[in-house]
Amino acid sequence: MRLLLDTHFAFWWQTGDARITASVRKVIESAEAVFVSRASLWELTIKAGLGRLHIDLPVFAAQVEAMGFTWLDIRNEHILGLAGLPACDDHKDPFDRLLVAQSRAEPLILLTVDSKLVRYGDTVKLV
Repeated sequence: MRLLLDTHFAFWWQTGDARITASVRKVIESAEAVFVSRASLWELTIKAGLGRLHIDLPVFAAQVEAMGFTWLDIRNEHILGLAGLPACDDHKDPFDRLLVAQSRAEPLILLTVDSKLVRYGDTVKLV
């Protein structure tokens, strides 16, 4: 299985957060490939700049590859894929929507804790 970690999981993995359960850890560790989107780095940078998150961004960026994950760049087909996503009044987060579009285009399984993302289809896995 090829995975795309949502921003929460990418951050939690690096910080050793207890919200990464043993079962989720097993899924990630047994994956054929694990990707972290550049959109997640962008989102974390914005949150840190607003003071909503304390993170050493250069360390985070370096650790993605050091932990065996691969960066997923944002390509035109990902951005254009946003147009094909259903509009949802209760979910407009542009970073989440971009991750979903990337998971569909690649294809990858997007691991997330956000139950609102499940409605976007079978490339999204709620854990």
